[in-house]
Amino acid sequence: MINKIKMKKFLLSLSLMAMVLPFSSCGDDEPYAPVITNETIMAQNVISSTIIIESGAVNYIEKANYTFNIEYRDMREATIKVVANGVKFDSHMPFGVSFEMEEMKTNELNDYYVKFHSSKVKFLKPGTDEENTNYTLTDVNGYIDKANGVYSLEYTVNGKWHVIVCSSSISSRVEGNDYRAPSQLYYNYKINVATMKAEVFIYNVQFTVGGATSPVLKKISIPNLDVTATATGFELTGTDIVPTYYTGENLDQGTPYPALTVTNFKSTIDVTDAEHTIYFNAHGGEHSNTSSLYLWSWKAAQ
Repeated sequence: MINKIKMKKFLLSLSLMAMVLPFSSCGDDEPYAPVITNETIMAQNVISSTIIIESGAVNYIEKANYTFNIEYRDMREATIKVVANGVKFDSHMPFGVSFEMEEMKTNELNDYYVKFHSSKVKFLKPGTDEENTNYTLTDVNGYIDKANGVYSLEYTVNGKWHVIVCSSSISSRVEGNDYRAPSQLYYNYKINVATMKAEVFIYNVQFTVGGATSPVLKKISIPNLDVTATATGFELTGTDIVPTYYTGENLDQGTPYPALTVTNFKSTIDVTDAEHTIYFNAHGGEHSNTSSLYLWSWKAAQ
């Protein structure tokens, strides 16, 4: 009886595959039939899009909505289309512009991520083939990691504005893993573009005061940090901040920890180099770290 059930499931799977997969071509021009899927990622719905814009000496952060449409063909290549809504390239713009980056091909992809690059793309009005000649997009570089909800995009407008789009939740890398290690020190930054405030979560941290070392704190957070835009990312600062100490089976029970009050906090997040630095004083000691971020950076990959 069990074998019959397994056989029925196997035949059903074959039937479904026959329905889904297109017929293979017998010609030499296309030895593999295209298997096309479309996946639209509403970045704003997953994680808030953060744009860092450099215009001369002025840098600022703006929230916008980006949609990434990925069309796969046999996992040998993919075509990417990016639709942006409400993007301001300058703080003096009265309203944001919407545009499409025309379909860009890539051969750098696998089951986990897609990378794409284009030296120049047209600035198309959404849903049309009409080009907005007021703007020219160059040096478009992008990375999409759907499994972990990490993406980054950078491009230049009119040779003047350099735009970096990244997650508002940014984690550091750890040795032997990408992030979220059960026992290693790592960091997770949560940036709120609307309030220009941030909170950093620190996992598996110890503090040294003189010759004494504290027990490992599995999770603490430092909230209410001030966020400033830089040409390559963010700067976070703050002082006299009472952190939160987390306990519980899932480290979800937070309690204020005034004995560990944080002073002289400063952290830099460099999106283009995928690196961060952090420094602060607490409990009579200090904590500092420089490490890479779980962000793909076109510049860092060169």
